[in-house]
Amino acid sequence: MSETPSHPDVLPGELRFLAGGGRATDLILERDWTDHPLGAPAGWPDTLKSTLSMVLNSPESLILAWGRDELTFFFNECYFPILGPRLPWAMGAPFRTVWSDAWEQAKPIIDEAFAGRSQRFMDLPWKLDTDRGPADTWFSFSYSRVLDPQGEVVGLFVLTNETTQRVLADAALKRSQAAAQVDAERIQLALGAGAIVGTWFWDIPNDKFTADEPFARAFGLDPALGRNGIPLADVVATVHPDDQDGLAAAIGAAIAKGGTYSHQYRVRRADGEYHWIEANGRVDRAPDGSPLRFPGVLIDLKERRAIESERDTAIAALRTLNETLEQRVAERTAELMQAEDKLRQAQKMEAVGQLTGGLAHDFNNLLTGIMGNLELLQFQMARGRQQDIDRYVGAAREAAGALPPSRSACWRSRAARHWTRSQPT
Repeated sequence: MSETPSHPDVLPGELRFLAGGGRATDLILERDWTDHPLGAPAGWPDTLKSTLSMVLNSPESLILAWGRDELTFFFNECYFPILGPRLPWAMGAPFRTVWSDAWEQAKPIIDEAFAGRSQRFMDLPWKLDTDRGPADTWFSFSYSRVLDPQGEVVGLFVLTNETTQRVLADAALKRSQAAAQVDAERIQLALGAGAIVGTWFWDIPNDKFTADEPFARAFGLDPALGRNGIPLADVVATVHPDDQDGLAAAIGAAIAKGGTYSHQYRVRRADGEYHWIEANGRVDRAPDGSPLRFPGVLIDLKERRAIESERDTAIAALRTLNETLEQRVAERTAELMQAEDKLRQAQKMEAVGQLTGGLAHDFNNLLTGIMGNLELLQFQMARGRQQDIDRYVGAAREAAGALPPSRSACWRSRAARHWTRSQPT
């Protein structure tokens, strides 16, 4: 390993082309070139020496890929951050070994450059193992051919700059602008609907809370104090005591993590009544990450709370109805069964009544025959007439003995019909 320093005053004449390369020159001098295809640096071609000298002394991030079949990789100090863990061994190594994780993407570009079709790429994405570890990266670069005095292509000159930070910053800016646009549209909609009742701005480092007049009225504050600025504690003092701990926790969490904030609580207005409001805001941070600004808007929840209350009442009523519906059905079924039992009992009593009426009629006919013959018998005996006694006694016995066959059949049919109607179907 060479111990030759890179300062031009102490470099030997054959290595003066390495002057000005700083640590990149040190890497060239520290490498053992004994078994390398290029050999020792003193014997390198003049075109390689002159081109490499330009690369080492450039303030831009440059690469020199020397050769055709096996590109040897050279770079300057400005290129160091891009190499990451490759830096200690990359100088003079094969290009495809240095960038093995990106070779499939780089090879077609290199082939096009050797063919004379150089291209310039802007913010091209690469998945690389950098000084930050494996990461998505973006680069802007161009490949140009290096020609020797005979016009032969002997390598590629690569100007490259990593644009990852700018690409990510642009993406973050676009997301922020999109979010801001959405927020602006929401605010316009809310303003149009009359939902927003005030705005505020809190200078966190100076604890200066300013607000417009509608905000001050919502919190029962003097509008002049809101314009001039007051400590946050004076604003929170008007919040309902039961809501102050939750509000403090929500504000603390928003400041700790940054970004959006939303919280609902009750505030006391000038009339002494508490009203529900919703505060929506955003915590902005300084470049060092410390909380800086906390702007936001105030939304009146009176109508929303009324709608939610009606909804909750309707849901509770529906839940109660569902819970009692089975019991009410069972009670109604029992009532119907009881009514049916009463109806069957009434039908039975009607059948018995009709049967009893028929029996009374038949018995009346029997008694009429018996009593008539007994009266005639008594009349004859009172007159001392004995000749018709047997006839009258026989007639009475016949009347008392049984119903006539036709009448008995009629009674049985009527009884059966009334009994059938009284039975449940």
